[in-house]
Amino acid sequence: MTHEHKTAALITAREHLEEVCADLAKCARLAFDTESNGFYAYRERVCLIQISSPDEDFIVDPIAINDVGALGPLFADPKIEKLFHAGEYDVLCLKRDYGFTFSNLYDTMIAARVLGIKELGLAAAIERHFGIVISKKLQRADWGKRPLTHEMIRYAQGDTHYLMRVADEQKKALIERGRLDDAREAFRDLETLEPTIKNFDPEGFWKLIGRQEVEGTAAAALREIWLYREQQAQSRDRAPFRVMPEELMVRIAQALPETREALAAVKGMSPYILERFGSGLLTAVERGRGAAPVVRPPAPDKRRMPDEEWRIFEALRAWRKERAEKDAVEPVVILSTDSLRQVAAFACRHDGNPLAPLSDLKKHRYGEDIRRVVQAARNGAKSA
Repeated sequence: MTHEHKTAALITAREHLEEVCADLAKCARLAFDTESNGFYAYRERVCLIQISSPDEDFIVDPIAINDVGALGPLFADPKIEKLFHAGEYDVLCLKRDYGFTFSNLYDTMIAARVLGIKELGLAAAIERHFGIVISKKLQRADWGKRPLTHEMIRYAQGDTHYLMRVADEQKKALIERGRLDDAREAFRDLETLEPTIKNFDPEGFWKLIGRQEVEGTAAAALREIWLYREQQAQSRDRAPFRVMPEELMVRIAQALPETREALAAVKGMSPYILERFGSGLLTAVERGRGAAPVVRPPAPDKRRMPDEEWRIFEALRAWRKERAEKDAVEPVVILSTDSLRQVAAFACRHDGNPLAPLSDLKKHRYGEDIRRVVQAARNGAKSA
């Protein structure tokens, strides 16, 4: 990264945050990003919140500050434009951890997608627009660790420092191509996203790699190993995959080792895992041996759409692909797959109006095409 800008101010006290937020509330636009520790911790949390105003950069440390509620009014204020890059994850994390609400968002990745740009990463956008190369070295850093290094602060600052300038370039292009309204509609969808809290599934071991070869007693052992790893991950506050890999768990269950030597011989077993978890794993395998063999539950019934609906959906997908190629954008920019399903459903059920689930913008832009495709799909079915 070039060092033309001063290092961001680090905010570690609630009073400091409140003072800064009072000033930021006067800005017409602000850029935000977050860093979380889901790659490391058992329960992910927001570890940094980066903010850039037109003049300054700030990094808020929510681990040092118990209450970051002063940010809430900024996110909710419809008069302030909030810029993110790939903001879906940030919005979901901020809603999950703090219950914030959002209005007037701008997402530089969504805008890039609407513009038909292939490389959607922020580093690519900064290099494309300004010729500045951003290092990705700290992409997988443990942001929950303290103290933060100067290098970490500089890296995090880069995620918001250039966002306004990227957005300015994008807005010009969106206006030129008549696509600003499409982008704004997609930004509004971001505001309504709701986080889902992930809970541990005791039956989740069926989804593990290589599960096809595990049945009976081995499946019972795998369940016990799965439960043991989860308990260890929780007590150590580590992401479960960082306790032990899934492939190893499956191989242990298949081998059903009775001794430490047999466990050590399992492919992929490391001295570290053997040292820390060897006894627990042998106990888990023993519990599996003593348990009743487990049987895989039946797969959920995934009913396909009714035939006519399916035909219309497939015809719409083919039209969307063609239209996306013509407009030089990804198909999702035209309509999401979920929207196509809704259009097909409304065409066959409800009042028979395929455009009913669409926004005014999408009706205006694609309505005629969609009616034609639906009618053609129906006529094709009749003549078949």
